[in-house]
Amino acid sequence: MSVVWKYEKNHTMQMRLIALATFFLFIIFILIMRLFYLQILQGDKFLLLAEKNRISTRLITPDRGRIYDRNGVVLAENKKTFQAVLIKEQSPDYKKAIESFSKLVSLADEEKERILKEIKNKRAFMPVRVKDNLTPKEVVLLQLNAPDLPGIQIEEGLIRFYPQKEIETHTAGYVSLFLDSEAQDKDDPLLSLPGYRIGRAGIEKSREIFLRGEPGSKKTEVNAAGRSVRILEENESVPGQDITLTIDNRLQQYAYDLFADNAGSAIVMDIKTGDILAMVSAPSFDANLFLAPISSKDWKKLSSNKKMPMQNKALHGMYSPGSIFKLVVALAGLENKIISANTTINCGGYTQLGNQRFHCWKREGHGKLNLIQALEHSCDVYFYEVAQKIGAEKILETAKKLGFGEMTGIDLESEKTGLLPDFEWKKEKYNDAWRMGDTLNLSIGQGFLTATPLQIVRAVAAIANGGYLVQPHILEREETFVSKPLFDAKNLSVIRQGMIDVVNKEGATAYGSRFNLNGMKMAGKTATTQVRRISAEERKAGLKDQKLIPWEHRDHALFAGFAPINKPRYAVVVVVEHGIGGARTAAPIASKLLKKTLELAIEDEKLTKLEARP
Repeated sequence: MSVVWKYEKNHTMQMRLIALATFFLFIIFILIMRLFYLQILQGDKFLLLAEKNRISTRLITPDRGRIYDRNGVVLAENKKTFQAVLIKEQSPDYKKAIESFSKLVSLADEEKERILKEIKNKRAFMPVRVKDNLTPKEVVLLQLNAPDLPGIQIEEGLIRFYPQKEIETHTAGYVSLFLDSEAQDKDDPLLSLPGYRIGRAGIEKSREIFLRGEPGSKKTEVNAAGRSVRILEENESVPGQDITLTIDNRLQQYAYDLFADNAGSAIVMDIKTGDILAMVSAPSFDANLFLAPISSKDWKKLSSNKKMPMQNKALHGMYSPGSIFKLVVALAGLENKIISANTTINCGGYTQLGNQRFHCWKREGHGKLNLIQALEHSCDVYFYEVAQKIGAEKILETAKKLGFGEMTGIDLESEKTGLLPDFEWKKEKYNDAWRMGDTLNLSIGQGFLTATPLQIVRAVAAIANGGYLVQPHILEREETFVSKPLFDAKNLSVIRQGMIDVVNKEGATAYGSRFNLNGMKMAGKTATTQVRRISAEERKAGLKDQKLIPWEHRDHALFAGFAPINKPRYAVVVVVEHGIGGARTAAPIASKLLKKTLELAIEDEKLTKLEARP
């Protein structure tokens, strides 16, 4: 019995050992097969993954091209900065890392939300911007606490800087952070870089592709913690193109300062080449505000300002040109031989059209005037009367030749066209026919008509330079694009004489703004345009002092002119929003600006002569 029992016990043990051995052999077989699959069949794949874990490939941001004025003054440059970025695949608990970071360097709650959102939306190996513009003290603090910040790296880079601050914001422009929501142009690898900024206005926007440059790349070996050990390969980036503008920063600064607390714009243009020497929009803002995400406080301050500092008024402001448009009406009459310089009209203070009176700005009237005298005193009645003889079609035809109602083609984006109304436009817009009253309003530059300051200065330049319509430009270039002469030289000389008398004849509208710089004088035309309809009661009362009414209800003040009067070279336009009167506020600014332009030209010419000496 015991022998049988022993046998059965041994047999059972043997069977168990065999089963156990078989099980282990099966496990070993599976492990061998798995190793075969991983090492042989999938070896290349996992080798690549291992290399990715060991090697970090990053794009190198190129230097953005610098922007200079015509004399080499820096308007936009790059300065060194440090930023912190986070790479998700190198940070097992990135939320904890962000919290640790915020204890060392302050992070607002909205910034934390932004970081977490970007981490969620970006691929694991793509860096996400955590903090820009780190101070040296912050950099040291973060480096000392690196073990507690897995996946967070400190990178040295470049950030845009605008040394002229608000002076060149509407010309050079500014950059701000590229947002993931801006889907177009997202194929460019540069846009995936943390903290990458693109042009938002001015030359920064219109020449973005040229300023941007091409990225380089850098391969580095990293350790298990994701820290760089050594650089394996580096391809240098290609810097963006440097750009030189036609702007003279000395004149730009001077023009901006002349506006003081006023709102408006000023442009100085070379009438032969189309070079824009100054283009100011006031008030402005410091372009450096947008380098980091602008604070809600600063944004509210800018966006709620009724003087609209963010608008480039030189390109986007659309104003009734007012009495400056009388130059166009006069030219239309001369070109079509309907009037001459000697055509006289008696101004009694108003023109009667049916049962409606169209008043002159001078209530008692100017008396008997010829064309040049009408320009000199800016008589409304004179132009009401001649406009009826000329007709709206011929006036609009002349205005179109001078560039009203169309973009100038300047090398900046978002230029406005203004409005040159005609019969078809009014029918389509108001389902109404063009009436003689519309022609009378047109004759003094009011009614439906609007123009930008840039259109006005180009038109005045054409009158000053002999009838050539030049293309304004802010980028320095060799070629000058001008039209053929558009008008008869004799007719243009009549208009210019009227403009000369406006400034230099005693009693004329801009006589108080005259200057004489070594025999060089200014010519021009004042304008005052209403921003609202004046009631009969207000007209009767006289509204002697517009300072007593709200700022936004006051008239706009304009002046356009040229200098010198004998050999014209520079044209100017000044618009002072709600400046009350063209002679009162716009003409003095224009006078100082043109005089400064001539002084700088004399100074630069002397310098050129000195440099040319052997």
